[in-house]
Amino acid sequence: SSHFKPNMTQEEYTGDEVLIEEVPNGKSAFDHSKDKAKDFSYYYAHQPESTKGFPPEAKVREEDPLTRADGCGPKALDEQKEVVMDNVRWLSTMSFSDDGKVVKVYIDFPEEIKDAKITCEFERFGVELIARLPSGRLYGVRVKDAEGWVLEHERKNGWAHEIVPENCKHRVSSSSPKITLTLAKKDEKEKWYELRKKDIRSTF
Repeated sequence: SSHFKPNMTQEEYTGDEVLIEEVPNGKSAFDHSKDKAKDFSYYYAHQPESTKGFPPEAKVREEDPLTRADGCGPKALDEQKEVVMDNVRWLSTMSFSDDGKVVKVYIDFPEEIKDAKITCEFERFGVELIARLPSGRLYGVRVKDAEGWVLEHERKNGWAHEIVPENCKHRVSSSSPKITLTLAKKDEKEKWYELRKKDIRSTF
């Protein structure tokens, strides 16, 4: 049988049927194998399916970038920072009046807010309003039911009665640092004698 010698080139070592070839200068084993054997190359056969047909130095993106695109083009970065609730100065003093089908809630602020950015979200028994001043200072008003109630008599801290969130609105006063909330009653005939629902147990 034949034996492999250090200076063998283009000769077949028949003992284990291994073909020893000298790779031309300047070419990788991958390129040489591909040139000679095409798609039957050892390197080709052992390439991942997603990278076949590309040289080894090519960068293959595994994920289709279109899966992350919405087709609407480039987006401008939002320059507004998220509100950090720990930085909000919460206001709790409010007055109100029952105006028939609606209830008006008046909130006074300690400084001018006409240039503030206002976000306001109403719920059936509450509201969360955040005023971001140009200086970066934050004021907020939050009315929310205590969690865990099931029956009406267990409810506390929210509005005295249910409202219709989509019909409610807020308005910033042009002459004073005040915001008025207009609460649309669910039961338009129900009279509001208090603004917030109290814990019934506290009256005993």
